[in-house]
Formats: sequence, C-alpha cells, structure tokens
Amino acid sequence: MCGLKGKDLLVIFICLITSFVYSQPVTLIDFGSEASQNEFGLDGWNGVLLSDNMIYIGSGNGVVVTGEADELSDFRGVMGTPRQFNKGERIVVTWYNNSDDVFFFTARISFTDSHQPDENETAGNWYTMRSFDDYRRTFSEIQPHSNAATVFNITNKGVHKTDSIYSLVNVNLAIEWGETYPKNYVVCDKIGLYDDADTTRPGSPYNLSAQAVSDLQVEVTWTNPESNRDVEEYLVYVNGEVEGYSRQPSATLYFLEPDTEYRITVSAVDMSGNESEQTDPVVVATDSYNHSNDLINPEGIEYLGAFYLPEEFSWGGEAITYNRDGDGGQEGEGASDGYPGSFFVMNLNQPENGLVGEISVPVPVISESKNIEELNSVDILQDPVNTRPDNINNLEYVDIWRTGLKYLPEENALYSSWNIYYTVNEEKHPTISYCTDVTDLANSTKYGAWYLGDPAQFPLDAAVSDYLFSTPPDLASSHLPIRRLITGRYREGGLSGLGPAMYAFDPIVVDPPEADASLEITTLLEYGPVTESDGYNYPNSIDAYNHADLWRDADWIKVDTQEAVMVIGNKARGDNWYGYYGEHMRHDWVYADIPYPEFYESDPDGKGWRSHNIIPMAVFYNPADLYAVEQGAMESYEPQPYAALRIDPDVFWSERKEIFSACYDEQNQLLYVVEFCYEMEGQLIVHVFEVNYVESLVAVEDQTNLPVEFELCQNYPNPFNPSTTIRYGLPEESRIKIVVYNLLGEVVTTLTDEIKKAGYYEDVFNAGRLASGIYFFSIYSESTMSKRKHSAVRKMMLIK
Repeated sequence: MCGLKGKDLLVIFICLITSFVYSQPVTLIDFGSEASQNEFGLDGWNGVLLSDNMIYIGSGNGVVVTGEADELSDFRGVMGTPRQFNKGERIVVTWYNNSDDVFFFTARISFTDSHQPDENETAGNWYTMRSFDDYRRTFSEIQPHSNAATVFNITNKGVHKTDSIYSLVNVNLAIEWGETYPKNYVVCDKIGLYDDADTTRPGSPYNLSAQAVSDLQVEVTWTNPESNRDVEEYLVYVNGEVEGYSRQPSATLYFLEPDTEYRITVSAVDMSGNESEQTDPVVVATDSYNHSNDLINPEGIEYLGAFYLPEEFSWGGEAITYNRDGDGGQEGEGASDGYPGSFFVMNLNQPENGLVGEISVPVPVISESKNIEELNSVDILQDPVNTRPDNINNLEYVDIWRTGLKYLPEENALYSSWNIYYTVNEEKHPTISYCTDVTDLANSTKYGAWYLGDPAQFPLDAAVSDYLFSTPPDLASSHLPIRRLITGRYREGGLSGLGPAMYAFDPIVVDPPEADASLEITTLLEYGPVTESDGYNYPNSIDAYNHADLWRDADWIKVDTQEAVMVIGNKARGDNWYGYYGEHMRHDWVYADIPYPEFYESDPDGKGWRSHNIIPMAVFYNPADLYAVEQGAMESYEPQPYAALRIDPDVFWSERKEIFSACYDEQNQLLYVVEFCYEMEGQLIVHVFEVNYVESLVAVEDQTNLPVEFELCQNYPNPFNPSTTIRYGLPEESRIKIVVYNLLGEVVTTLTDEIKKAGYYEDVFNAGRLASGIYFFSIYSESTMSKRKHSAVRKMMLIK
C-alpha cells in the first residue's frame, strides 16, 4: 500500500464492494401472488415468460399449472437484454409443494427457447436441472407444504456447454416417470442467478497405505483431504485405471491376482463432480496362491488364439456348447488338426431368430494385428434352425433372447434354456427344453418347454436361463450335486439378486413331462435381493458387487482331480450408475434433456447400467461351497469366489471387450470364450484357452500360509471304538464348521460351528448310531479378521 494516494485507495475500495455485492444471489424473477407483485433483480431483465396454462396463486406466492397439462406443455421464465453467462455461475429455481403428497421431480432449463419444449426441435435446447443439495442427482424430493430447489451449473464443455450470451432463462417442470398431475401443486416461486458454483478441485487425500489380506484382496486406507467443499466420494486407481469406489476413507479391492504387484492411488470427488489430483502411489503385492490342490488354479489357463464365425452368426452368440461327438468325434476326420468335436451355437439374436446351428472347431491363431484374414473360420456343419418347442415359439412378443445350450452326449440330448431380456411378465417365464437326434437339428424331436420351479410361487424370471451347464460325468468328482444340470443368470441392476445365481435340476430324457410343467430345482447360489440395498451398501452380495457387472456365462471346469465352477463376463469397476459412459452421464429417476443427448461412440446401444470401466474376467467358485448350499450347510449367499482371472485385454478385438458366452471341452481341457465385436458389424470371435493342471499344495510346516488342512487320525470305527478323530490346522482365528454327509449327500450331523484361534485342533465324531457304510465330511472356515473363506477337500470315512 506504500506510495498509493487517497484516490487510488478509493478505487480499490469500490472494486471490492462491487465484487462483494456480485457474489450474492441475484433474483432474476420472484413470482408474486399476481403479476404486479413480481420482483426482478437484474438490470434489463424484467420480461415474463409464462405458458397459457400458468396462473398466479397466493398459497406459495408463485405460478402453477392449472387444468390438464402434459409433460411439455408448461413453461415459466424471464427475459431481458443479452448477457454473457460464464462457468462458475448457476441458475437456481425454488419450488413449493402445495399438496399433501411427496413428489420426485426436476426441471428442464433453456437459454434459447421462449416457448414450451419440443422433442422434434433441435434449435431450442433444454437441459436437466439437478438437486440443489447434491448436484450428482438429477432429481429432487419435495415434501408436502415445503420448499425444494433445482439447480443448473453453467459449464464450458460437453453436451451441457452453456457459457454463452443469452437473453432468456426458461423453465419446464418434469415429474418422475412423466407424471403430470403434480404440476397442479408444485408452485414455481423464484428463479435466481448465483455465481458460486463449485468449480474448485478438492485437496488430495494423503497418508495412503495398502495391505494385502489374501491372494486376491487388498485393503486400502487414507486420510480425508482438505477441500473447499465436503468430499463425497473417493476413486481408487489400480495401475492407472479406476478399480474401487468408496464413500469412506478406506476400501477393499477384490478379485486381484495372486503374487502380483499393484500400483495404487486415490482421488477425492466432491458433490459437484470435481475430482482431486491423485495421491502419490503405493505399491502392494498380493499373497501367493493359497488354496487346496483340488481346485483349479487360474495360473494354469493359457491363451492359444482365436477363430471367427461367419456372417450367418453375427449379432448372435448368446449361447454355445461343445459337442464331443461332432465332426467325426475325438478320432475322426475333424480331429486331425488337434481340435476335435464341434459346437452348437445360437445365431442372430433377434425376436424371430435365436436359431441354433452346428459348426466345426478350427485351429486357433494369435493375430497381433487383429486382422480377420489371419484367423481360421469355422465350417458350418448344420445351418441354424429353430430348436424351440411350440410353446416358446408362440410367445406373443420377444425383445432379446437370453439363452443357454448344453449338449449331454450320454443322452444324445441338446438342452436349451430360453428367457427374455427385458419383458418377462406373468405369461412369459423362463423355460428349459431339449431336442434329440442332434445330427439332424432341423428334424429333431423337441420336448418341453418346462418351467423352473412353480412360476406362480417361486418366480426366477431374471435369475435363470442364461447359464446352462452340467456337473462332470466323472462320478469320482468329490462335489457332485444331486441334480446334474445347472442353470442361472446375472441380470445387471441386481434384478437376479446381488450376484450370479445358480439352480440345479435333473435331466429329463427319461419320461419327460408334458409341456408347461414345472421342474423341481435346488438352489446352489442365490445372493441377497436388490431391494435390501441402497445403491451403495449391498448386503449378502458377491464380493465387489456392482450393478453394471455382466456375468454372462458359467461352466464346471475340471482337469484331472482339480475342478471349479467358473463364472465369466465383464467385471464393472468404480462407481455404478444408470445412464451413459459418455461424460459419465447419469440417468436417474427424472432425466429431462431435450433433444435427448446421444453418445453413439461410447454407448451405441443407448443407456444402461454403467461404471467407470469394465474388464474381462473369470471368477472361480469352490464346488464344495455350492454343494454345501445344496445340503443346507451354507446359506445361498455365503459362497464367494476363491480366485479370479483378469483376462489380458489385448487378446480381445473389440474396444468393448464384451464376452457373450463360453463353454468347456473337458476331454481336451479347452475353454472357448465368445467375444461380440460391435465395431465389426456384430462379428463373433471365439477365443481359445487351455486349462492346465497346476500343483498348488501348501507346505504344512508353513503355518503362516496354511489353508485349512485336516486328516482322519482313526478312520475305522468299530462297536468297541465307534469314533473318528478329525485333526485340522487353522492359519488364523476362524469360525469352523464340520459337516458329515451320507452317500446321498444328505447332512448327517454338524460336528462343530464355533470360533477357534489359530493352531491345531482335534474333534471327535461319534459314529456309534450310524449304519455301516461310507460317509463323507467337509470342513468350512471363515477368518474372523480378513473374512477369507476356505473349504477343505471332502474326505471319505468308512463306518464298520
């Protein structure tokens, strides 16, 4: 201030006062109980915009619709001399609910249209306003005889770019689901101009730390940043991509791979969507693979290459199954290239299609350049034909098929499951059917279709008929459910429950029932209902649940003595929302943009459940856990994947890396994964993986990494010593349950169900009251600290 004269000081003082005054809200229009009582606060802005169906009312002091109105027939606003609107400013509209009801609503706002919105016009853009309390929401809740506000931030980019010169601000009321009667009660009180829109990035979190808690989980913690606004959420980045989402300063990352280093950073996001810079990275390595040797180790899954399907199957591929007897079988002419058998696969997925054909298995090729001419194509052995029974073909309307296929060679039967993606109602429940004489699909005999369970009492409309697979034919498998066939589905948005679902049923070749009968089913996997979630907390869900997950297929994988139930698809990461990838645009209950924005490059199929990104992934369940659910020893929501495989994204040809279906050839240990390539006119690329046996025993001496190990100390009870001692070791404090089964898979007894500390224990099973014979027992444990779950190999004991 030294050297300044009084006049200079006065100029600075005046500038400060002007800035202070401008930072206060400016009333564009405050509607009174009549036109003469309207108040204006911006020089040159005193023209009123009102549709003919608007009236002034004293209750609420504002304007409201009178008589009947449709969704777009009303507007209210203000106009004046042209003015520059800038980023950092926002328009706030205050409303009053003159009724006894609660309404969910928003408003459309336009800076160029002086009349009502017109969906067929592109000159007058209307934009969705948002909640004054939380700008992330596109709707507001207004209580009876109370006020609420909607807000629109001026921005300088994207489809809502509005930093320009305008001479009007106009507002149209939008009610949830296009309702109109609330317009007679929601009064527009005031339209204001603020210059306090939050455009400042929050401060970065700090004190970031990460610790592995298992071979597929890492826990991350950090300290809240300082911010100009309250931080609402955090994004956790792994190797530069969004992986996790949290509303607290901590997160657990799931489905990582064993013995792998990950680079982790975290950013903070405020309610206006401003994201902070990421923290300095920390590097953490997951534990080594730590599961019993009877489970598939994903480390042994090796990529062999791909082949493609001809145009007849483009835009299809919803279902595929391996036929070991096709194309000459395992030793015929089709096997000369080392890839015997054939596939049954579904073609174009349209209402009148969904046909099934047979194709050969060519040699896979790795094409680094993603050149289709470098790949081998299949031979069509049977043209696609309709394999559906009449009661499916007669459905009045089908939008998109969701189907599964499974060929059982011992029955010479091709099973198929049929569901409808969007429209499933009281007359359209998912079904199971099959056809025989598969060497001539066009003339095969069709049976069914049958419902799964009683659809009137136990509807599974969104939870079945996308997966269709069977247990291995090898009866020596230690975890075979009583029922041989398994169906299931994951329907995004949690409509199938908070994770993939699976149900078992019996083959139907012997004495098939009449069409439309109900088949008995047994639950193997069923997570909690979406109605118990709040959009952030998901009780009784699969780990890392996300509404945008796309778990598209499942199969029972078996190599030698190792096995697993694999679920494969695209795993969503970060937060989830219903809307678009483009600009991460949400489409909540009320969404009001006109013209409706399109993001053709990022969302060619339109809106849906979205997340920050997705990756191709397979997760693996311990079959013993599903068996335990079937037998009542575990709740249906308790099984969690014991391992995950993050499939190398570079093997995929489409930017979307979208997996449609998969099947497994147990004879040759080959996994086939169908990729749908939207950019290539719906081309289907089939990727081939070899599943290898990998020894994964953990040394008993290494107690720090010891899984649940146990043994029979005395395996042959007799009348004088009718007991068996079971010894087991625990690597950490765990809840232990030991379950004994008979040969039918029925639970005989539960030996213990309690929390025990790390160490070795012996439990005694008294078999004195049991009949002579063979019995099995399994041990289940869940760590009380890390929530890691182990299911040990089922052991056999002989009772004499």
